[in-house]
Amino acid sequence: MQPTTPILHFPNDLAQATAFIKAGECVAIKTETVYGLAADASNEDAVKAIFKAKARPATNPLIVHIASIADMKKWARDIPSRAYLLAEKYWPGPLSLLLKKQPWVSNTVTGGQDTVVLRMPASDDFISLINAAGVGLAAPSANKYKFISPTSADHVLTSLHGRIAAVVDGGRAEVGIESTIIDVTGETPCILRPGPINRDSLKRDLQTEVTFKNNEGLTVPGSVLQHYQPNTPVKMLSRDALMQKRFTKSEGLISHSSYTWPLEKRNHIQLSPMPQQYSRDFYDALHQLDKQGLSCIYIEALPKTESWFALNNRLSRVVALG
Repeated sequence: MQPTTPILHFPNDLAQATAFIKAGECVAIKTETVYGLAADASNEDAVKAIFKAKARPATNPLIVHIASIADMKKWARDIPSRAYLLAEKYWPGPLSLLLKKQPWVSNTVTGGQDTVVLRMPASDDFISLINAAGVGLAAPSANKYKFISPTSADHVLTSLHGRIAAVVDGGRAEVGIESTIIDVTGETPCILRPGPINRDSLKRDLQTEVTFKNNEGLTVPGSVLQHYQPNTPVKMLSRDALMQKRFTKSEGLISHSSYTWPLEKRNHIQLSPMPQQYSRDFYDALHQLDKQGLSCIYIEALPKTESWFALNNRLSRVVALG
């Protein structure tokens, strides 16, 4: 019989979740971006349990979540002033900083690299768990490797039921896509994974050029070609191509344009034409359609503007090699 995964609620079940963390177990819990699979980042066996539950390659590093800016010094060394500037501006929030790691930080956490990625999440539940456990929490998205990221407790159970100690149900994630990761160790800050905080904002705050890195020689979360994918094949088409297409009853559509699409209601999810609202609901839409046993999910191509850049990054990986 498959083991069950209990659903917890804070504050009533904070002590239970903390006990799981201290015992080296994995607990799924909401951040403002997506649900994370949290475990004690200073416990080698606990970190390995994350990789096992997700079936994630050991070379793929984890983000360590901390409860305060002061905690950066526990995990990172040679911290540049621009890191503190960004932390003061965006923490708690969806920005992750890549820094030089302290010597004691496990290579299991960092994927064998000499850097560590840190973030302070904007989630009262997550911060309370960090403080109660008294440790930094490594927490990649709470789903099997390469599967759709979870933005609700139900999404977590879709792929990790019976594989983890518990899920803390904190409702829907407010942002809906993963944090921006920026490397601040070099002369020019580099965005390694685009996210809710865009380059224009970072350039303005840092008053310097900010580039996008091709990740050669450096692996970060979410950098593999195929990622965030449902079990159903996904294809992306332009609005014009979709308007000319004859949909079958076994096909689904995620759109953002105002148009009367010729599909059954259950097969069509209309998302907002505004990128912030679209981000919040995108993964949930994929989860909904993936449950229906469709032959294909079509996604309307997104605008190629700065405000849609992070979503285009995610979408390119959803449909990669599809």
